[in-house]
Amino acid sequence: MADNRSFESTLHDIVYSIDTGTGLKIIRVALYVLILLLIVMVYTATQFRGLKTDESMDLAQLGRNMSVQNGMVTKTVRPLTMWKMQSVNPNDDPQIGNHPDLFHPPAYPAVLAVGFKLFQLIGVDPFEMPEGGRGVAMPAEQWIILPLNHLFTLLTGWILFSLGKRLFSREIGFLGMTIYYLSNIAWQDSVSGLNVSMAVFFSVAAFQAMIISMLNKRDGETKVFWVTPFLLSIVLTAIAFLTRYIAIAIVPGLCLFAWLMCGRFRGGTRFVVIFVFLFMMLISPWLVRNYKVCGNPAGMVGYTALADSPGYPGNALDREYHPNLTGKAVVASLKQKWILNYSGKHSEVIPSMGGGILMALFLTTFFYHFVRPQVNYLRWGLGVSLLFMAVLAGFFSESSMSMLHLFWPFVILYGLAFFYILIDRLDLGVRLYNLGLKCLIVVLAIIPFLFTLMPPHENHPYPPYHAPIIGRVSEMLNSREVICTDMPWATAWYGDRISILLPKELDQFYEINDYKQYISGMYFTTITKNKPFVKQLLDGPEKSWLPIMSGRTPPDFPLKEGVALNRQDQIFLSDRNRWSGQNQGAVPAPVQ
Repeated sequence: MADNRSFESTLHDIVYSIDTGTGLKIIRVALYVLILLLIVMVYTATQFRGLKTDESMDLAQLGRNMSVQNGMVTKTVRPLTMWKMQSVNPNDDPQIGNHPDLFHPPAYPAVLAVGFKLFQLIGVDPFEMPEGGRGVAMPAEQWIILPLNHLFTLLTGWILFSLGKRLFSREIGFLGMTIYYLSNIAWQDSVSGLNVSMAVFFSVAAFQAMIISMLNKRDGETKVFWVTPFLLSIVLTAIAFLTRYIAIAIVPGLCLFAWLMCGRFRGGTRFVVIFVFLFMMLISPWLVRNYKVCGNPAGMVGYTALADSPGYPGNALDREYHPNLTGKAVVASLKQKWILNYSGKHSEVIPSMGGGILMALFLTTFFYHFVRPQVNYLRWGLGVSLLFMAVLAGFFSESSMSMLHLFWPFVILYGLAFFYILIDRLDLGVRLYNLGLKCLIVVLAIIPFLFTLMPPHENHPYPPYHAPIIGRVSEMLNSREVICTDMPWATAWYGDRISILLPKELDQFYEINDYKQYISGMYFTTITKNKPFVKQLLDGPEKSWLPIMSGRTPPDFPLKEGVALNRQDQIFLSDRNRWSGQNQGAVPAPVQ
């Protein structure tokens, strides 16, 4: 009888828990996670068709090289970096076979390398080339690069929830996390294959650790409870910098927040000095490596500011084997590039965050004084970092501009907090009205995400990228041979071949081929062939390459044999016939 009562009591407790207690919370969390996973799968299925930018492929091949050679060695060789290595090495050695990467920080390739090695340890080849017209993504892209970026995005959302609870309320934290997971900004960075999602995660985590440290110190917690997160914030900031150099913009914001929280001139300066000193100590090994390799602690990152500038359109500077850079020309190009970036394609990057509504509310908070001092101090720190990054990003690429997305979680939180203040001021009285307004702000913020999921969906990245074609072309050369192409990042990633970027002029090709490195194949794609005929090919910067692409090779040109690929879209030239036994059908055509 006692056993029956015990069983009934236990059953009653379980039912009660499911109905109102811990069990109900578990069910709600499980449903939230399932819906979130469904969102991730739907977005990936509609928006990802393989890597489609040169930078994402460059980072991926760096990860593979690191997993094999344990170093930041690249197979994407630019004439510009050859010039740099010749200037610092004895005997003018460009180190083509062991070419150090001088443009990217090491953290993201290192994470990819760990993923690649784990797959190889379990006997799975992540670099197996996809077959067929629709197979455009390698397993490494689908099962390593994408999941890692998705993981960083999911973790960023969780940190946003934690920050919202600590700074404002649990409701604002939960609603902010939900908006973040339903924002196009977060997931477009995740499916890009770039290092933006990782850099955003570590940057937001650095702010969270600093906030915890300063609040614990203010509340009189024992030293270990505020020193530990303070040191953790420095480590996270260093990792963010070593993921994406432009993440250094968060350092002034973090220092300003710590300075204000610690009493400004009553001890705050001490924490700023400690932060900067330890941060420099953590990143110094990488800076020393760059200095030893090329004589500059920043590598050749500064040269990327000139890319796609009026003086050096596109990747013209990377293709220059003998660059002639003058201070006056560089300054003029940088000024014009910054102005054109913000007056053109980047003019709406910041205002358009979250459809504009949350960004507008966030900017409005700079004219409002919150009750909690830490909220005001953090806002000023974020404002300084945002302004600093916006100025820096204008000199660099579109992916650098995407790093402004690291402020998106804070834009959500501050925008929602100010919106809640406005609702309270209205004093509507009816709870249903308040709920309706909260639903409205969520809908307005996720409109870009909803429109993105609607047809038409993302297209395959051809032209010019199609993994099976690139793989077959690369297989015509062995692993010791070198190819010259207008998309070396693609042949380095999909083909695993040392690839030299097409030099600016034919004479520079002769110089490299005759005196530095014998080139066994040349691969032209729509990157060059689709350029304006008269302006670029016939009487422009590509005029020396037009006869080569047209099959009218000079008598002294070493690559006499050629084959057209994919309905004349591409052409491969070599020193001998390497495609005997293959026909046009042997190289699959991309799905249009």
